[in-house]
Amino acid sequence: MKFVDQLLSELQQFGVQQLFGIPGDFVLPLFQQLQQRDALPLYCLSHEPSAAFAADAAARITNRPAAVILTYGAGALNAVNAVAQAYVEHVPLIVIAGFPAAHELSRGLQIHHQARNPDSQRAVYQEVTACQVRLDNPQTAPADLRRALSQCVQQSRPVLIEIPRDAVQFSVAPLPRYTPPSMPAAELTGLCEWLGRRLRQAQRPVILSGIDVRRFNARQSVEDLSLKLGIPLISTFLGRACIDQQHPQYAGIFLDGSDSRPRQLLADADLILQIGVIHTDSNFAAHQDLFPADKVINLQQQHSCVDGQHFHQVDLPAVLNALLTDDLPPVQQPPLAAPHAPAKSNGFNATSVVETIDSLLMQQSELVPVISDIGDCLFASLHAKPSQLLAPSYYASMGYSVPAAIGLQAATGQRPLVLVGDGAFLMTGLELGHCQRYGFNPVIVLFNNQKWDMINAFAPDLNCTDLVHWDYQQLARGMGAAAVRVRTTAELEVAFTAAWTDPAQVHLIEVWLADSPRTQRLQGFADNFLSASV
Repeated sequence: MKFVDQLLSELQQFGVQQLFGIPGDFVLPLFQQLQQRDALPLYCLSHEPSAAFAADAAARITNRPAAVILTYGAGALNAVNAVAQAYVEHVPLIVIAGFPAAHELSRGLQIHHQARNPDSQRAVYQEVTACQVRLDNPQTAPADLRRALSQCVQQSRPVLIEIPRDAVQFSVAPLPRYTPPSMPAAELTGLCEWLGRRLRQAQRPVILSGIDVRRFNARQSVEDLSLKLGIPLISTFLGRACIDQQHPQYAGIFLDGSDSRPRQLLADADLILQIGVIHTDSNFAAHQDLFPADKVINLQQQHSCVDGQHFHQVDLPAVLNALLTDDLPPVQQPPLAAPHAPAKSNGFNATSVVETIDSLLMQQSELVPVISDIGDCLFASLHAKPSQLLAPSYYASMGYSVPAAIGLQAATGQRPLVLVGDGAFLMTGLELGHCQRYGFNPVIVLFNNQKWDMINAFAPDLNCTDLVHWDYQQLARGMGAAAVRVRTTAELEVAFTAAWTDPAQVHLIEVWLADSPRTQRLQGFADNFLSASV
């Protein structure tokens, strides 16, 4: 069979339903073949990091791999930062990068877009991908392609697939149907016995749920286990919206000292069952005293260690489902008290903006996914309770949200709400122009405080964090969007209602916050983080 047909077949078998990318000379033959077959929609953006962000969002929202196609060197290397974010936040992103054909390399000339040597692209990507393959041999290409895609799914991390310019001419042997590996029965039994023993001994256990609960489809099992055993359920900052916030055992998000209820539960616990948690300084640097080794079980996909016993082929849903069928008794501890309703924010600021929008969205019957960029809007988003949320809250690369809106709507057809600061919008906001091209209609809420406020929170004496004012309304209109500026809650309510009831176009609502203080959550996070770094 033709190589391109095998590539498409494999991508679809592993769950890819759309492609993102930017054309460049080393992938032009591949783009031509993909266009001729028209088997998967291909969405092109203006800048390589944005194309990777869009694919990342498609993978996050659907919980299956998404692919981005970039040219050799200049294209793929330009996307490294976005791929790094996907790597550390466990996103199954497939990076298909061009590569020179064998006859081009044989000339002995330096290849344009080449860095130090022809292999520099792969060397760089070794740091931010779980697997790297180069499909330059028709005999080995099928197995190498399968190996990369299976690693992407099994590890939920990016992989690099280099495709030489002339690979579209390959004829390759077909592959058998992929069969995912299963956790060995002996390892499953052994791990569950260890976990069961610790859970029976515990009097005040707590479950701390991380992002991998979603990545590896363990959400329902975690919620069921928490309910069956009567164990309080807390989520990390990165893992929020992975757990139903209306769950009877849900006790909130643990980020910093202001999360008094989760913090107290963790402090009082005699067993903390961490499930799919990425151990980042964002969550743990200022609070390491809450997690002594003798009361923590770190349950992870693939590798887990419980009481010195190592397990290397762990399947989170299989383990949790086995615990659910065990005869573990419920914990005899007082039921969770109803959480205190947070005090409403005074004045017009980032927090009150999110509270107002959250109240308006609660009146909608359809599911509204929310995408938040980095900055004050990210911390303000803690005052909303969306069922679907994309927010890269660990690696924290600015500029994610606008291209992510394109990826999300391409993957799901849902209309997203985007929360973005002026600093992040300056990085990738021009990708909005592609929404009209593809018929997408996100609502963008632009928090304009005329500064890089998150940077300023960490370095208040730095004089380069102020931003000059750009006319964001005119920029948006130039890209085919409707745009308005609001300065009060009443104006916001009118503007948001008008935008949401008009699905015919993109809407940008510029929220004027030049004189408003930053959110208390951001300031508190910065203070805690800085104190832990001293």
